[in-house]
Amino acid sequence: MNKRTRRILLFSIACLLFFSELKAGSIVLHTRDAVAWLPQQTIQGTLVDFTTKTITVHHDTTAFTITVNNDNSFSFSLTLHDDDNHIWVHANDGNNRVISDTVTLQLGYHPTPVIKPYAVIQNNTAVLHASIILNPWKPLQYHWTDDENNPAPVTISNANDSLAYIQIPDANGIYYFHLTIVSGKDTARFKTFITRDEKELQAFNIDSMYAAWINDAVIYEITPHAFVKHSSYDDITAKLPEIKALGVNTIWLQPVFKTHGGGQGYDIVDYFSLRDDLGSETQLQQLIQTAKSLKLRVLFDFVPNHTSIHHPYAQDCVRYKTGSHYYNFYQHTSDGVLYSSNYHTDENSFVYYFWKDLVNLNYDNAEVQQWVIEACKYWVKKLDIDGYRFDAVWGVNARKPDFGKRLQLELKVIKPELLLLAEDKGAMTSTYTKGFDVAYDWTSDTNWVSHWSWQYKYAPQENPVIFNFPHAKKRGDMLRKALFNNGDSAHPRLYFIENNDLPRFITSLHLSRTKMATALLFALPGIPLIYNGQEAGITTMPSKAAPTFRADESIQAQDKDGLFRFHQQLAAIRAAHPCLRNQAMQKISLTPAATMVAFHRGDEQEDIVTVINMDVSARNAILDLHKVLKKEGNTLTLTDLITKEVFSYKNMNLKKIKVPVNGYCTRIFLVGSMQENGKPVIE
Repeated sequence: MNKRTRRILLFSIACLLFFSELKAGSIVLHTRDAVAWLPQQTIQGTLVDFTTKTITVHHDTTAFTITVNNDNSFSFSLTLHDDDNHIWVHANDGNNRVISDTVTLQLGYHPTPVIKPYAVIQNNTAVLHASIILNPWKPLQYHWTDDENNPAPVTISNANDSLAYIQIPDANGIYYFHLTIVSGKDTARFKTFITRDEKELQAFNIDSMYAAWINDAVIYEITPHAFVKHSSYDDITAKLPEIKALGVNTIWLQPVFKTHGGGQGYDIVDYFSLRDDLGSETQLQQLIQTAKSLKLRVLFDFVPNHTSIHHPYAQDCVRYKTGSHYYNFYQHTSDGVLYSSNYHTDENSFVYYFWKDLVNLNYDNAEVQQWVIEACKYWVKKLDIDGYRFDAVWGVNARKPDFGKRLQLELKVIKPELLLLAEDKGAMTSTYTKGFDVAYDWTSDTNWVSHWSWQYKYAPQENPVIFNFPHAKKRGDMLRKALFNNGDSAHPRLYFIENNDLPRFITSLHLSRTKMATALLFALPGIPLIYNGQEAGITTMPSKAAPTFRADESIQAQDKDGLFRFHQQLAAIRAAHPCLRNQAMQKISLTPAATMVAFHRGDEQEDIVTVINMDVSARNAILDLHKVLKKEGNTLTLTDLITKEVFSYKNMNLKKIKVPVNGYCTRIFLVGSMQENGKPVIE
């Protein structure tokens, strides 16, 4: 065979092979490599240019046969194992074996049981229960232990069963009980507690209770990237003793997770990794350990509503559209729910609220729920944090109202004393019934998502609040509405005059009104918030990348107006008087009411009366105390806990108690009986 003939033959064979390949069919799987957040996965696919009745699915070393639909489509379900799962399909097209591309799915977490431990009280005895909510392991072994730091040792009977029995000692305090679940080589841990006080034994109820420390909380919000110039975790750690000395017992760190743009950090690109501009994980651990050594609790700021458009999952959607495993991780259509009028849609069909590159997650997708829950659990277990502030969770609550209860359950079975703080409306009881302990002091006005109760219009650069309302004589009624006619009053709110979304209070309201509003903050039920720099009269905003403090100076040294000591004093007053840490508050009638407001806080041991004057001029407040005080005899004292002044009343009429209040001033009075101490007596 000469060279020319050989070339023609080889060319003919190549053409035959080429055209036979073109004629051969193919199998397309309608998904791509991905990290999956549920073991149970359903994969769909299509036969192209050939037909067959059955195909074989391969999942690593296992294989099974499925039937193809009449339209050449197919679907199959499988359960992913830990590590990588390699999935492909093959079928025969005549004499040709057709094989799909291989898809690799990695399970993003190790599934564990969800066990709800709880106690039922029977006199001085308690029965510990373990209720199985979810169990991917079978069978389970149980083991109960009491915490070594309990007020007294506890003997547990039947400790290796789902039901155990305990006798609670007489010593008052909180008794923690740990439940360890074992199955083969796997272990999971859960916890609950029982409280004994002078009155009763009370078992913790995840659905309706929160840990007692939350009532005592004073929260200090930190913007890590701008805490000082070129800020790091070490810079925050260095100032923790001074923050503790301020009277704070809880710090809230704005997002520390990996972010696309830096700054305040709400554009998350990885919930399981830390941003690298603030230091190492070891440095963050040192910050947390230092905080705990100072008896400061630590909250992380978590962003469940959205991720950055630059998150790898979102970018996969941008590239592969509906072919991405993550396409349904994100919201792409309007659902008509609360706040949907604020939806926008970008060029890649992502739905977002007000922030174009922060795209909404789709909580109708069970994988998204699991992903977010696993991320929250991860940091609780890894760093032993004490809770979360959930950013823009109002959006999640609107789109998936039942998710918060699931989140609450799965976090609090691990650590029941966690604080779950919702950036959502504290005026709406539904915010709390959705699973959150504390919510923002926002009104129930759903036309304005973040309507702070003390704002009278939306103009964030002007800071228009009740205390600078142009018509001073309307301020009294405006504040009374905010305090007494503003929705839910049974649950704790987060009260503030500053936070990362508001301008500095002192820049527009100046020192006197800043002190007036701050004193009010600490006199109210709920939790007072101090935003870093507020306690030193700092006027720059970290959101503008301006550092809050100087690294080489103490916070107090940067305070030119005495605000540090003033906050310190108010925190000490709140800590010293338990009635300032409950939810009870009763309006007091007074004159003149146009610019003044008064209210009573009390318990069985003491009564405290707060009066605020929102006028520039000093006023005499005439208080009607007869409905809030049950005083015997005809003498009374009011001790100003801030100035230490004592006002004594003899032969008084409780309906007409007169106290002087300076302009732009809040007075917090402890009610007592008159002593013969030479103090002024007001007839």
